[in-house]
Amino acid sequence: MNHDGRDGDQEPGDHQPLVSIAFDAFFEQYHQRYLDYARAQLTLSEPEQIQDLVEDVFADLGAKWDQVLTRSHPVGYAWGLLRFMVETERRQRGEVLMLIEKTLFMNAANRATRPVFEALEDGLGIYHAISRLPERQYDALLFTRFLEYSTADTAAVMGINPGTVRVLVHQAHSKLRKLTLLAVSESDEE
Repeated sequence: MNHDGRDGDQEPGDHQPLVSIAFDAFFEQYHQRYLDYARAQLTLSEPEQIQDLVEDVFADLGAKWDQVLTRSHPVGYAWGLLRFMVETERRQRGEVLMLIEKTLFMNAANRATRPVFEALEDGLGIYHAISRLPERQYDALLFTRFLEYSTADTAAVMGINPGTVRVLVHQAHSKLRKLTLLAVSESDEE
């Protein structure tokens, strides 16, 4: 069986070999990136469960790859399907956005200039602000800042152009500044 869920039996003159080649190329280009994203979002899940989830996404895409290719933006559609499946799994498990929380905790714990608890409080405020970002801004920030993907790689995974990634990251930073300043001013009022 191929990545696409087909058994390889083709009718003579069928266009399936070309569809299969296109899907295999898509699988090769995006499989590891999709795994990276799923691992970042599903940190409480077992690695095998994360692998299975991503494989299920690719099996679903492969089973209807010829239909996916007729969409105006096949890569964006595939990204949306992965994101939906990951979010569904995350909610079913009651997980929070653990990667960011862990990163903030480690950064705070490593700071020597301020007490750890003060740094953690700041980090959790940022975490709360990050969790309130719109999906695309969150994803762009996750890939570029936490998974350290290049702008081009982030754009490829999300099915958008690099300029859009830069705009989304800029918007995320602006929104985070506003949200964290608002939180600081609220805590000062208390």
